[in-house]
Amino acid sequence: MLPEIVSFDRQITLVGDSGIQFMDFGLSLGRLPAGEFVKLANGVLTRLIYNEQRDYYFYQPTPDNIEKAKSQYDIPVEQSLKLFDGIWLPLPLFRFSPPNVYQEGPLNWARFRLVKLPEPDLDGHSHRMTLAIDTRIMAKQQAAADLSPNQEDVNAGATFAVATATYALNWYLTQDWITDWLKEVFKEASKGRDIDEREQELAQQYPLAHYLNLLSLMAIPVEGLQIQTEPVIELPQFRVIANQETNAIKPIAVDLILDVGNSRTCGILIEDHGQSGSGMRHNYVLKLRDLSAPEHIYTDPFESRVEFSQAFFGKDHCSVRSGRHDAFQWPTIARIGGEASRLAARRKGSEGSTGLSSPKRYLWDEKFYGQGWRFNGSYVQDSNPLATAAPFANLIDERGEALHTIEDEMDRIPVFTPRYSRSSLMTFMLAEVLTQAISQINSPEQRIRQGHAGIPRQLRHIILTVPPGMPMAERCVLDERMRQAVGLVWKSLRWHNGENDPYKDVQEEHTEANIKIPLPKIRVEWDEASCAQLVYLYTEINQNFAGHPEEFFDAIGRPDRTDRESITIASIDIGGGTTDLVITDYRLDHNGHTGGGTNVHIIPNQRFRDSFKIAGDDILLDVIQSYVLPAFEQALREVGVMSTETLMSQLCGSQNISAAEAVLRQQLSLQLFVPLALHILGTYEHYDPLDEQTHTLINQRVGDLLPVGCIRDEVEGFVRREVQKAGGPTDFKLADIMLNLPLAKLHGDLCAGKFSIDKVLTALCEVLSYYHCDLLLLTGRPSQLPGIQAIIRRNLPLPPGRILPLHGYQTGTWYPFHKNGHIDDPKSTASVGAMLTQLCANHSIPNFHFRTSELKPYSTIRHIGTIDMDNLIRDADIVYQHIESENGQIKLPAITEENGEKTTQSIVMRGDLRLGYRQLNAERWTAAPLYTLRFSEEGRKKFSSAQSTDNGSPYLKVRLAIDKGKRARQLGLISDRLTIADVSSNTDKSFSKRDLDLELNTMPDRGLIDSRHWLDSGSVKK
Repeated sequence: MLPEIVSFDRQITLVGDSGIQFMDFGLSLGRLPAGEFVKLANGVLTRLIYNEQRDYYFYQPTPDNIEKAKSQYDIPVEQSLKLFDGIWLPLPLFRFSPPNVYQEGPLNWARFRLVKLPEPDLDGHSHRMTLAIDTRIMAKQQAAADLSPNQEDVNAGATFAVATATYALNWYLTQDWITDWLKEVFKEASKGRDIDEREQELAQQYPLAHYLNLLSLMAIPVEGLQIQTEPVIELPQFRVIANQETNAIKPIAVDLILDVGNSRTCGILIEDHGQSGSGMRHNYVLKLRDLSAPEHIYTDPFESRVEFSQAFFGKDHCSVRSGRHDAFQWPTIARIGGEASRLAARRKGSEGSTGLSSPKRYLWDEKFYGQGWRFNGSYVQDSNPLATAAPFANLIDERGEALHTIEDEMDRIPVFTPRYSRSSLMTFMLAEVLTQAISQINSPEQRIRQGHAGIPRQLRHIILTVPPGMPMAERCVLDERMRQAVGLVWKSLRWHNGENDPYKDVQEEHTEANIKIPLPKIRVEWDEASCAQLVYLYTEINQNFAGHPEEFFDAIGRPDRTDRESITIASIDIGGGTTDLVITDYRLDHNGHTGGGTNVHIIPNQRFRDSFKIAGDDILLDVIQSYVLPAFEQALREVGVMSTETLMSQLCGSQNISAAEAVLRQQLSLQLFVPLALHILGTYEHYDPLDEQTHTLINQRVGDLLPVGCIRDEVEGFVRREVQKAGGPTDFKLADIMLNLPLAKLHGDLCAGKFSIDKVLTALCEVLSYYHCDLLLLTGRPSQLPGIQAIIRRNLPLPPGRILPLHGYQTGTWYPFHKNGHIDDPKSTASVGAMLTQLCANHSIPNFHFRTSELKPYSTIRHIGTIDMDNLIRDADIVYQHIESENGQIKLPAITEENGEKTTQSIVMRGDLRLGYRQLNAERWTAAPLYTLRFSEEGRKKFSSAQSTDNGSPYLKVRLAIDKGKRARQLGLISDRLTIADVSSNTDKSFSKRDLDLELNTMPDRGLIDSRHWLDSGSVKK
């Protein structure tokens, strides 16, 4: 979406050292006169000003004088806008003293970019201008070029303004790096034109003339000599303030709440203005700026996709020649959200790996990624370079780990060949989210909206929500990824000096010397389903019961409940990657207060929590396999393809194909199958079994269902070639495929248990029946599907009136993501609930007292064994059962050996094994994968040549132990990380721990041969 245009005051403040700041302006061209130009005696080109009353052209050699001049040539402004459309250009933003004195500098700290909109915005603007300012404060050096504001400017409150008059620009327009920048852009836009004509225009300084045309849009009319009184684009003057405490006024603390999902991510920022309840007023949604199309921002929950792509703000090689090598260096190298999705869809098919559908799916995978990573080449001219760029790549190693976390200084070698682990891409994603948040909280627009615009903002906390059943070992990895992201961003922005871990410097009290901006504290403890419950509790008590929890508890409690001051609420949260269940008791605590009333604590006590790795992504895959692929196969059959099964396996299955074709297979999935499945599900969300008007029949061509240009030529050509090879025609078009699906059939299939999620929901309903809950909340985007709600009502864990989908639930306007006072997207409930939890932890919500300290994470690992292809652990395959937690870690059950010694059970290993866990002592309970136990290369060779000593088959006995979990203890978590304790065998070889690898692996088996998630491989056919 386009950002809203803000009316700025005549002078506004910029927060120094707050990254790159963006400002948005709109313009409607109307009928603008062409620019008239003349070359002055000193050889500098100037744009003439027209005195309409007296009919002559002039320029201003000095502020107080004008010189009449005759135009040598003219260029329409529209032509200049077209030439420079979507191009970053330097902006002359200089030190300014009223009324009209401009200094020669700073030279290189502002850029602007004008772009024509496909259609006018709501205000009628035909174009948008994005202003970018690099707010880094540089030290003032004698005899050095004046490139950026310095500390003296901050201390003195210097004013900066855009320069457009001849007397202020003459020196600037003679800078070689400026003229070369403009010439390059002009030549790139003039490809295909007559060379002689182009060279003649270059000799006449046409690039500079076009540039001056754009600057004229920001020019303040000369008083008394021009009829027009306002510029077309009215830029404010700027003053830079320090990003620190000034005159006893401390920066405003901001908390960042993040719900990072497998499919989508949601963020909220809360400002603490030091007043009671201010957090409920001063919160706002995290916005992402699209760096390759900066006229766009994203405010809704965004896709968790990551793509490697450099952020460019113009001609860096020209900018370096100004004397500043690090101007407009964006701290990170990965794009996220809608921008990443667009980049991924535009891949050419030959780049190699450029990103992931979601790094959260691979949080466990800390190995080198053998294929390596390259930058997505969608918007650059060159072939795809390796995914390394300063400053970020100077701070990480080949595996993507932050150098400051590597203990041995000799191993701190910056990346040369990027083989970043897939887990490390979570660091890159979080670093980009953090960079965007830092820019947003200190942007002029955001500070004006929130009030106290002259005070800087600093991050105080970063809170990450997690699935309730997430293993503690994986939580520790997530926390480490966030810590590394903070350290890398702080070092990239030069907010931390030295090579140490910034957080260790804080602990060792090196803050003054090394840390310029305070580090935020990181919290990874609250689960998403509990947060959704808090949204409901707060809304009901404070919005609907006027702050009376005792009345709400009495009203919502089941009729058979004797204790009217306690309730049990359950929530099923269906996300993209996990389906979560949390059941929590809530009771009122009147301690210290006699009698009833509103002044009570609400005490939570979690009674059950679990997560299953079958969720929204699986629903999407089921729709593709059940309805989209059959339509595709039918279209192939109709055009004469004989062996459709073979062709389908090649195009969207797991058949081995070349690397370039594998990319095109993924693109086919992203551009055709996934959008069609999402369209089907989006239409089905409005289906009502009792309303025949919603019983839509989808019977349309694919070309009519998808946006124009959704399927790119490379993918179309790939499919057409393979169809032709398989005996089909040469003109096969994907757009001509017919999709025929009655929504009633989809609803019937979902209710009949033909989707993989049916088994999970049925199991969860069985648990719900046992706990006699007062209310069941349904959250997550898939909970909107009528069939999902029908499955739950079919199992009847509660009376239907006590099952509440939060989609459409009326919250009021306090809810940051509300649409007309209602929850439009249930995905947002986790982050909003985490916001409430944080405010309750700080005791910042009046008349709502919730004991967040009672929400303690615990391990759900009760039974560990080998997991089969159906993601079940048979009783015969259980190795450790009835596991309990003790002294900050899970405790494996002990057995007594023949010699009387106590030890733990060993695993018999004949080859690679997948180890999983489940919480309940029920064989049919779906298990979750946890580890992969496999041979190392040396161990595999040794085992292959080993002979058994008992005349049977060779095997190993592997005994596991619990890692002491220093990191888990620091986070207050139960350690459930396993390690290999010892290895024995029945062979003639001696085996040790070095012969085996025990690796965290929480990726479920989907029945697809490819080990990657199907959104990354494109393999959607079984």
